[in-house]
Amino acid sequence: MEGGGFMSNSFDGSSSQGNFARKPMSEQTLRPVTIRQIKGGEVPQSEGVIKIDGADCTQVTFVGIIRNISEQQMNVIYTIEDGTGSTDVRKWIEQNETEIEADERRSLVRDIYVRVYGRLAYFHNRITVAAFAIRPITDYNEITHHYLEAIYVHLTFTKPSKKNSLFVETSSNKGNIIEDRIMGVMKENSHLTEGVTLDFIIEKLKTMHTEAEIRQAMQHIENEGQVYNTIDEYHFKPCVD
Repeated sequence: MEGGGFMSNSFDGSSSQGNFARKPMSEQTLRPVTIRQIKGGEVPQSEGVIKIDGADCTQVTFVGIIRNISEQQMNVIYTIEDGTGSTDVRKWIEQNETEIEADERRSLVRDIYVRVYGRLAYFHNRITVAAFAIRPITDYNEITHHYLEAIYVHLTFTKPSKKNSLFVETSSNKGNIIEDRIMGVMKENSHLTEGVTLDFIIEKLKTMHTEAEIRQAMQHIENEGQVYNTIDEYHFKPCVD
């Protein structure tokens, strides 16, 4: 009889709902972003969730270079830059930190690339990042892959009607000669890790098109999501080589 009573109390509707309530989608999804997107997020009016591209965003991942480290008694604040901006990331130190965890923390030094996994919050009138993990990047292809992911997700939210052909459609499909030539210049120089600048493209095509024409075509290419920024907002690489 006692066993029956225990089962009844443990699995009634209210207990199940209290212990196993489904978290909001924004807390289940880890979204790839850039620091510029974080800093440009839409802040909540009261106790709401931060929005990026109009969608709730709680947990994020991004890549960047550690520019500064400030160690406190209970946490470490890393200043991280990714070419689109910089932000402080707070990582709490576990009270019962193991030697392995301490070694991992000591491996995070200035001027190395890292991947951050963290949670966004709105505190003291600004969006903050509290990291639950930071790890060094050893394969630099991960950086390029991350930016492609961030672009894809950004366009999925901002251009949902094109989400099935984001990286398939190219300028040649539109028969735009200027855009074809711009993409050609970038693809010819795709071996450059940092990509090429718009000034470089203008110099290459100046005998065929005016600067205004090239800038206008480049703006259209950017809007269509066919290129992405690398080390800063002035360097570009094509999404599809």
